Amino acid sequence: MPVLDDPLTPPSPSASRRFWRQAAAWWLVGAAVRALLSWLVPLLADEAYYWEWTRRLEGGYFDHPPGIALLIAAGVRVAGDTVLAVRLGPWVAGGIAHAALIALAAHLGGPRAGARAALLVFVLPLATLGLVLATPDAPMLAALALGALFLAKALSSPVRSLSSLVWWVLTGVAAGGAMLAKYSGVLFPVAVTIACLLHPALRKRFLEPGPWVATIVAAVLFAPVVIWNWFYEWVSFRFQLSHGFSPARGSPLTRELELLGGQLGLASPILFVLLMAAVLLALREGWEVRKRLAPTDVLARRFALGIVSLVPLALFAVSAWRRSVEANWPAPIYPAAVALLAATSARWAFGRWYRAGVVFAGVLLLIVGVQAWKPVLPLAPRRDPIARAHGWDALGATVHAARRDPFLDGSVDVWVAANRYQDAAQLAFHLPDQPTVFALNLASRRNQYDLWDTAHDRVRPGDGLVVAFDADAKGDSLAGVVGTWFRDFRLADSVSLTREGGVVATRRVWLYRMAVDIPPLGQALWSEPR
Repeated sequence: MPVLDDPLTPPSPSASRRFWRQAAAWWLVGAAVRALLSWLVPLLADEAYYWEWTRRLEGGYFDHPPGIALLIAAGVRVAGDTVLAVRLGPWVAGGIAHAALIALAAHLGGPRAGARAALLVFVLPLATLGLVLATPDAPMLAALALGALFLAKALSSPVRSLSSLVWWVLTGVAAGGAMLAKYSGVLFPVAVTIACLLHPALRKRFLEPGPWVATIVAAVLFAPVVIWNWFYEWVSFRFQLSHGFSPARGSPLTRELELLGGQLGLASPILFVLLMAAVLLALREGWEVRKRLAPTDVLARRFALGIVSLVPLALFAVSAWRRSVEANWPAPIYPAAVALLAATSARWAFGRWYRAGVVFAGVLLLIVGVQAWKPVLPLAPRRDPIARAHGWDALGATVHAARRDPFLDGSVDVWVAANRYQDAAQLAFHLPDQPTVFALNLASRRNQYDLWDTAHDRVRPGDGLVVAFDADAKGDSLAGVVGTWFRDFRLADSVSLTREGGVVATRRVWLYRMAVDIPPLGQALWSEPR
């Protein structure tokens, strides 16, 4: 492959142009594949939940900062409340992240490195798949890619120069954007601070205004999240802390292996090893000559980017020793790591292992793409993450019909609810009129629906209610609890959520007529203390 030319030979002008054409081609292919996946995969439950946030834009939400809501809102303003519109913003963010990492790698290692970065971003499962779905990871990864690029530009500028100040301000904007997307975005400015404290050449940056101005800019951008949390008694901060320190599962060694397995899946096994090797190489090379490096030396920049990758990896490795860590939590390690691998001149990064890693990752991407189109993997539907996006249109049609059931005649207003927030969000999206849908959250964890008007606030005596519960003994029991709030209730229908004939889950739709006594929210059933 042309991008695998001898890394130690400076490219000729014609070769440089060829590398830039390759980078552009991989960027276009990546954008096309992400668009195709956006079209093939129905809306996942969490995406529907974040879409619900766009109907009530705020400075923060129970689960996350508002970045993903703002991104989705921009898409639906342009293209309406459709699946593709929900994913339009993340698709644009994916293109920005891809371009930023190409530019960063080229800044560190020339056009050959830019072409390699373009290919790496395309084949990495985390990049192609994580930049498709409308989740907080998409805007966070885009902001981190831009932040790494701006940071490298700032560190390449003379200390106290105007260009340095401009790039530092842009770094602060990117850092603020990362924190607005996801709370783990704060690891980026923390890592930059650690890098500047550790390395003598980088320590000189504290003598210029840039880092301090960047800190102020990031803090101002994040301020609405802090203010929102203050109004809501720090509910989001408290939830994330408790979520991150949830009850331990398994032994520490098991959790560490789960964390490693998750990263091998997100980056593919061979490329993950190469990425971490590139990070360690950048740290070693920058540290060995630390006493004689100029602040603008490329080795100092690579050291800083190595710290940017290492800090989240180390944090979540320590966290996994005490508590379970979800696979996508360490995602901040990858933007800088991709650029470092693409820009390294080490021979091992261009040999057969690199080629094997790219091919293996490409095969994984192809398999996932085919699975998004047709279920080909031997997975039970209930265990297939893509299958869990299917069947909600059928549930929406059943609930829509149930709202007109004669049993509800005489009810003043007929409301719709589900027990869990995932079901409520999917119903809100798939019902034809996209009405207000409540999440009752009986025997379930708190979420954003509890901060909005709930069924306990809106359902009045004489109103009716249509509710979807799980089709099991627990769901039937909770349906009976809700039945005590009404004059009468009955089961209307059962709906199987299916993909290609395989049953993913089943819901039962219950009808409630003539509300009598809706208890206050505080008397509802909870799985955890309020």
